[in-house]
Amino acid sequence: MSDKTMAVGLDIGTAFIQCERDDASGNGTVSTTVRDCYSELPYEEDFEETLKAQGVHYIRDDKKIYILGEDAFRQAGMSEFSAKDGEEILKRPMRNGILNPSSPKTALVILRAILKACVEKGIGPARKGEIMYFSVPSVPVDSNLDPVFHGSLCEKFFRDLGYDARPLGEGLAVVFGSNPKQFSKDGPVPFTGIGISHGAGMVNFCLAERGRPICEFSVVRAGDWVDDRVALMTGEHKTKVSRVKERRLDFTKIDQEDPILVALDVYYTQLVSYVFGEFAKKFSSNKGFIEDPIEIVLSGGTASPPGFDAKVKQVLGSMSLPFRVHDVRMAGNGNREDMLKTVARGCFIRAKQAAKKADTK
Repeated sequence: MSDKTMAVGLDIGTAFIQCERDDASGNGTVSTTVRDCYSELPYEEDFEETLKAQGVHYIRDDKKIYILGEDAFRQAGMSEFSAKDGEEILKRPMRNGILNPSSPKTALVILRAILKACVEKGIGPARKGEIMYFSVPSVPVDSNLDPVFHGSLCEKFFRDLGYDARPLGEGLAVVFGSNPKQFSKDGPVPFTGIGISHGAGMVNFCLAERGRPICEFSVVRAGDWVDDRVALMTGEHKTKVSRVKERRLDFTKIDQEDPILVALDVYYTQLVSYVFGEFAKKFSSNKGFIEDPIEIVLSGGTASPPGFDAKVKQVLGSMSLPFRVHDVRMAGNGNREDMLKTVARGCFIRAKQAAKKADTK
């Protein structure tokens, strides 16, 4: 296999960066996950030496040290003990699925550092002719946010690193990564249905037919909205809420004595009602009609708690849609790892297709 067929798929998420890339030999893939966050501390030379010795991922300027990824998440948890009320300990270079507009210069530098570390981990820089597909959010139906600038910045950054970088709609990446089907009398039709990516900053939708996008859009209310509401109502720091959500939330057995879990259940129910209310409005306003039932596939970290699909089925059951739903299923095996990796996997599949096509020319 030549270098020309090397491929990489990248999910640029608000909370996590996920990458799937051909290994150095071209005989397998390497999957990498990096938490998309940072914490900032005053610069101290001795502290920097400690970070170096411990292998902590960070960058710095003359005044501050920026700890990145999982190291930042861990450090933020410790800092909660001394944090002031309302203090933002853990920060993100992205918000609502795009570059954080509150501090764009800092956010861009940090996002680039995290992206480069995620893509190159275990493999190294771009190889000759390496094709990359990276996820971009769709235009939201409930906000005036414009994802075009964000996508253009990412594309330029990756091309400067040496990749043949190409954007792919996040919802369409779910379709490629999970293969929803339409169930006709002649048999299942592959890559035909609805892929949904439930991220921290956005929920992205795509209705596709045989891998061709028919309708793509997003909603700007997702996992971060839940965390913000729960933190406000329980008085806990957002990082603690996030840890509880990732490690203990299971909708099939909510501990009624735990206020964080109870609040998560309440606000998740509100989130699902809102998101799929927008989903129903979007599709009901269209004039199209789908004759045979289709699958809806759920992916993303926000959708990963057990029992999430049951919440979605309950809400969809009360809605009038211009198509029949054959089933609502979780991506992959439904575990958190599969749910997180679906978009990157879909981008990789698309990149691999393009790479093989280029190799035949």
